[in-house]
Amino acid sequence: MPSRFLSENDRKTLDTFNHELIGKLAEGKDGIINQTIVLYKISRYDTETNLYGEAAKGKIYQPGIQIACTVEATDFDFTTDEFGPDLRQDGIFSFVRQTLVDLGVVVELGDIFDWNYAHWEVSNINENQLVGGQVDANWAVICAAFLVRKSNLQIERIRSI
Repeated sequence: MPSRFLSENDRKTLDTFNHELIGKLAEGKDGIINQTIVLYKISRYDTETNLYGEAAKGKIYQPGIQIACTVEATDFDFTTDEFGPDLRQDGIFSFVRQTLVDLGVVVELGDIFDWNYAHWEVSNINENQLVGGQVDANWAVICAAFLVRKSNLQIERIRSI
């Protein structure tokens, strides 16, 4: 689609609508939807890996960054086996791409989201929501994530007996 059908004013209007709905935390503006998550990125320098590139002692995460987004979570799925009950849940986290660019953040596979008193690990990233079909008008970053046990992470101290 030629750019004459999607002018710079049209892009600014769409950007304004998105910031009014979702918010712009960097400027201290809450949106109408007002959902936020905390993003924890893996610290590559602090995480020790073995010969095979595996983090045998666990991954170390950088301090969290609060970001505005929209969240769609599926219903809980409980399973019970010989080890006891287990809880599974999937979620879709959608970000305005320009918000991530302004913060200088790149969401990667394995990053952790903190939302709704739970931790979610990013399993898939999709960046193909193009406005007007133009590759330079990439609008959103959509991440699929799954619920992770807090005891598997080294973000919070978990009390154990």
